[in-house]
Amino acid sequence: MFRREYIETEFKGYPSITQRLNELVEESGIQEGLCIVSVPELTTALCITSFWDKRGLDDLMDEIDRNFPARVNYKSQITPFDSAGNVKAAAVGRSLTLLVHGGKLILGSSQGVVLLEFDGPRKRAFEVQIAEREMKLYKTGIKTRYMGMCNMTEWVRSCVKNSGIREGLCHISQLHSTAGVILCDATENGAADIMGDIEKMVPTRADFKHRETASDAGGHVKTALTGSQISLPVHEGELVIGDRQGIVFAEFDGPRPRTVYAAVMASQFYIGQNGDFNG
Repeated sequence: MFRREYIETEFKGYPSITQRLNELVEESGIQEGLCIVSVPELTTALCITSFWDKRGLDDLMDEIDRNFPARVNYKSQITPFDSAGNVKAAAVGRSLTLLVHGGKLILGSSQGVVLLEFDGPRKRAFEVQIAEREMKLYKTGIKTRYMGMCNMTEWVRSCVKNSGIREGLCHISQLHSTAGVILCDATENGAADIMGDIEKMVPTRADFKHRETASDAGGHVKTALTGSQISLPVHEGELVIGDRQGIVFAEFDGPRPRTVYAAVMASQFYIGQNGDFNG
């Protein structure tokens, strides 16, 4: 099922579209599959973040502005806000893939899907494709440490192997608003470099508007920038990643118990080794 939806935004607005996505999933009648959401504009983005406190979303927009300020010397010069908005949206991302299980989106209790407006007010579109897919769903718990990274690569590989699926994809998703999932150099030094630079971009400090804790407030922003989910190919029964790549759970507010899902899905259509069409 495909739908194009519209929403009115404010200048530097952040409307939630979670409820509408849940309504569309229910309307589709699909029990197991994927919900793919994208925005066709250059100056809007999509992210999974906490929806409980408006001040946390203000922090998110403020930190994005601080890292990518509007200025007059962009080479792509339409307006300073348009040019900066294009960069901001590229940094956050313009599409999300969400798991559908039991007829509902798999989201954490503090997670919501938010459209970020960098050049409003405008009438904005977001596009939703809900596709039925049989999946093998796996769940694991992680005990993290403060600002730590946990290499999940072998666990994900074991999920792919146990699924028995030869050709398809594996979608990894975490259910928290102060943690991320990253495909990167998973060695201790490589992960430390990444975490160090994320901290430089969004320093943990006391002046955030969201007042739970400094690491919690900063963690919401870091999660929006790193992302909560990734999808990877499965080929000949193996997870397809680079030799130096690993799948890392990044903790921005630990130590805490965390939950991660891996969904392995078979391709609906593919070409076999002998050139035979399978579908």
